[in-house]
Amino acid sequence: MKELKEYQIPYTGLKVGIHRFEYDVDHRFFRHFEGALINECNVKVKVEFEKKETFFIIRFFVDGTVRVECDRCLEPFDKEIFGDYVLYVKFSDDPASLADDDEVMYICREDPVIDIAQAVYDYINLCIPIQVIHPKTADGHEGCNPEVLKYLRTSAHEKTDDSEVDPRWAALKKLKD
Repeated sequence: MKELKEYQIPYTGLKVGIHRFEYDVDHRFFRHFEGALINECNVKVKVEFEKKETFFIIRFFVDGTVRVECDRCLEPFDKEIFGDYVLYVKFSDDPASLADDDEVMYICREDPVIDIAQAVYDYINLCIPIQVIHPKTADGHEGCNPEVLKYLRTSAHEKTDDSEVDPRWAALKKLKD
């Protein structure tokens, strides 16, 4: 990820205390990650880097919009996202212990920078809910494509028609009574 140098914090030259960084993340950022689900976005990530004597605390504040596809009607729309996350960075001289976990990143003492690009990528993705559906319009109607909703309602109604019930399901319904 040579092109993402702006997401590397050179901690060796920083004094003990809190340092602030701000990143404007757009579609160019996600091109560096294979299989990225986000192609379009306008996200601001504020980073509060707290340098302590023996470890670091990095707080991420994510706020913006990402272009997502509705799970119901499959049409794209801009979804507002926000989130706050904390990452602890600790030193380790044992290469076997350098495997990161969810809240702790381990680095070697010889590393001159902390690369937060992967953390920014992960935290933006974590802000997207599991189920993404168009929000309701200002007048209270569904925000999804009305033609698709019409088809879904018709299709669901056809499936509940008892005249064409699979005989296996009919046998199971008898057990319910």
